[in-house]
This record gives sequence, structure tokens and C-alpha cells, in this order.
Amino acid sequence: MYNATNTLKCTERNSDIFSCFENTLWQFDRIQVLKNDTLRIKVTNNCPLTCNFCHHEGNLKSKNLVLNQDLIHGLKRLHTELKLMQAHLTGGEPTSYPHCRELISELKSIGYRVKMTSNGQFDSDLIMQLKDAGLDGVNFSVHTLDPQKLCSLQIQQKNNVWGLHALNRQLRNIQKALESGLEVKINTVVQNDSDIHDTLKIKDHCKNMGVSFRILNDLKQGSFSIKRIDEVLKSMSARLECINLVDKSSSYSLIMISQDGFKFKIKCIRKNILETLCEGCKERNNCMEWFYGIRIEQADDTAVVRLCMQRQDYPAIQTFEEFFTSKQFWEIL
Repeated sequence: MYNATNTLKCTERNSDIFSCFENTLWQFDRIQVLKNDTLRIKVTNNCPLTCNFCHHEGNLKSKNLVLNQDLIHGLKRLHTELKLMQAHLTGGEPTSYPHCRELISELKSIGYRVKMTSNGQFDSDLIMQLKDAGLDGVNFSVHTLDPQKLCSLQIQQKNNVWGLHALNRQLRNIQKALESGLEVKINTVVQNDSDIHDTLKIKDHCKNMGVSFRILNDLKQGSFSIKRIDEVLKSMSARLECINLVDKSSSYSLIMISQDGFKFKIKCIRKNILETLCEGCKERNNCMEWFYGIRIEQADDTAVVRLCMQRQDYPAIQTFEEFFTSKQFWEIL
């Protein structure tokens, strides 16, 4: 059983968004502590979009994941030894990965539930193919319903014709995913003041569709982004219902209810230290994410375990063989 008191010791106040959170800490019936049982697998760097806030899971240079027996053996050990039960495919855009269906099938055979984060820029026929392979759900990244604004979020210059096409494709694939029976969630990143109106529009769209909605801050913008989320919550007259804390992870969520009765989440980051990784780190006082969880990505000739988005050295990045005998493994265990 997870101890909420011990988990909360790592939680620190970062902005006004947490005022309701702090006032609720003593009400343990409103706090749910969840097991950190999710593995993030970066399958590719390729993506048809170039969103200016994308963190690429900490590495712009990783290769397409090589699906071989060494990878499968490592995934099995993570499932059995660390009891990781969910695999979340990321990128880049996971549907750009040529072996996406095969990887999903392998993960399901091991015993994982499989989801992915997608921008929805793919052929609609792929949805049923991925579902048939075993995909359980898709988190769609939707940051605006305005084609012109979508263009402005891209590093590569785009015109409004492109924006309209991309947005229509995204919304069409969200509908297709819903019709297929997949679990669907919409994620929205709030960067600045201009995103407040977009976020409110997306929230209304999710409410009308009956789709789960989650707001994320831009890790690069830090407290500036969080303050913009405060403004979103004030515009909704939203109230806190409960808090989901993830044990041994920097991740937690505020479960909010808007004035019109729509329930949604705010994804948050708290200070959570993996001592054997973070001790002596020069980024320790300026870290964007702290220890979030285990990621897998492809190095030049092998798949590796990534434990930190900001560092590119050992032990932040390790081979499977190194990881399963490391101090970090035993601390996470």
C-alpha cells in the first residue's frame, strides 16, 4: 500500500495554481496515490509537425527504435521486475514509426496496456490497424482549433491552407478513434496569454464530444506557463475535486471541475528526487522535470534506458544490461 504522507513530503508549491492543492493536503480522502507503472517508449524522432514547445523526450538525435530480441528481453524484464504495466509510445510522432503495429503486438504479448501520444497527422485507416494490433488508447495533442494559430506554433513556416488541412485531419482522426472504441484523451499545452482563449475553446469541444481533457504546462516556460493555466482556471471558475499523486514520480494531476460541470485534469510536476541519479547534478536546482519515470529510446546501436530529460551522460542514460545492475534500478525498485 502506498503511503500518501511520505509521497507528499516531496511536493512543493510552485505557483498560485497550487493554493487549492496545499489547502487540501490534510484531507487524505481527497488524495489518491497511484503506482508509477508506466514506461515511455520513444519510437522515433520523425514528425510531420515542428511544434515550438516539443521536448522530444530529451533527445533530438535518437534513432528509430530497433525492434529486436534485445529490446523485447529488456521490455519483459521491466514488466516483470519493476511491475511496469503500461507502455506509452511517444516520439516524434509514433505513427511515423514503420514498425508501430509490430511493437504494439509485442508489448501486448508481454502483458502491457499500450497507449500513444499522437498529433493525429496520419491516414485514418491506420486507426483500426493499430487497434487490431492491440492499441488501447490515444492521447491526441491539440493546441488550438484555429488553423492560423496552428501555423504560428510551427518552427517551419506554414501557410493557412496547410493549417486548415492539418486541423481537419486531426479532428477527423479523433472522431475515428472514438468510433473505433479506443480510449481518447486530448492534451493541450499552455505557453502564454494567447493560449488561454484556445484552451477554453478546446475544453468546450471536448465537453461536447464527451472526450477526456488534460492541460499541460510548457516545461521550458516554467512558472510563466503555470500562471497562464491559473488564468484558464479562473476563466472556467474551476474548483479542485481531488489530487492524483504518482508514487516515486514527479508527475501528479489536479482533477478539476469547471463551473459548467465538466471534469478535466491539470498535469503537474513536483520535485521528486532519485538520489542515486540526482546527487551532485549541476541541474538539480534548475531541473524542469526531476525524476518522472523510465523512458526507452534508441542510441546508435542499441536501445537504452533514459532516466532524465536534461542529461545526456551516465547514469541518466544506460544500456539495459547496465540498468538492471545499477543503483538507480534498486532505488526505483
